[in-house]
Amino acid sequence: MNEIYAKFYNFLEIGDNYPTIVMGVLNLRPESFYQGSVYDNAKKLELAIKNMINNGAAILDLGARSTAPWSEKITIEEEINRMESAMNDACKIIPNNIILSIDTQYRRVAQRALEISTKFKKKIIINDVSCLKTDPDLGDFIVENDLPIILMASKKVPGDLLTIDEIQHEFNKTIELMERRGYDGKKLILDPGIGRWVDKKAPEFDLKIIGNLTKLRSLKKPILVAISRKSFIGAILNVPEPEKRLNGSLSATAIAVYKGAHIVRTHDVNQQLTEIIKIAEQIRKSE
Repeated sequence: MNEIYAKFYNFLEIGDNYPTIVMGVLNLRPESFYQGSVYDNAKKLELAIKNMINNGAAILDLGARSTAPWSEKITIEEEINRMESAMNDACKIIPNNIILSIDTQYRRVAQRALEISTKFKKKIIINDVSCLKTDPDLGDFIVENDLPIILMASKKVPGDLLTIDEIQHEFNKTIELMERRGYDGKKLILDPGIGRWVDKKAPEFDLKIIGNLTKLRSLKKPILVAISRKSFIGAILNVPEPEKRLNGSLSATAIAVYKGAHIVRTHDVNQQLTEIIKIAEQIRKSE
């Protein structure tokens, strides 16, 4: 089996023979489904950033727009305003070996984020849950600036219903499109899109994605999973409140790491997560 390996900005190595990367979620949006992840003022954001870094996060994911299907929509201008404020605060305190992930589907937001990160001499990666479907100009921007990007599997809208084979197909199409534009495919990270992004998505879809995660190895890119407190956990455990889904999140995360996930995007960056990741890694490596 071919080894999966990538190196970002000459200091962050991701792959089969490297520790699983932890990405901490920093929501800037009051519309978020999990209110425990919302950091809507500078002091709360600073405390969360320091806590996540101290507990091993290598990437911090800043999200200014809720992508939940029931959430209130905001303008691109509002998204930029939220992102600007948080980035200016974050860039003042993060060390240079921490990457900021910019969770956006829009070129204008990514462009402003790059301007701010350049001013502070920080590194960013773009995290697009639409797989470049919402704003095709974002793909051009990524190529023009040679930026790393996380692509979440989507066909028409973020997180629509896809089987594991359809996920592979959509990823292949986007990878080929980017590489034809001259983009270095080694800067891509793939997210299969776990979660109830559309109303008709049943928990079984997420279970099959996690159970068949190894199939995505054929794409030869690092795999990111965003399992933390998602609705399929609540459905299985009959726990409607995201605040009570930590145990289920950790269990599913352990299985995803065992199945080959290289990056874990999570609201809960702590010693408990670190330990379950290490155990899952060691079991995987023992086979």
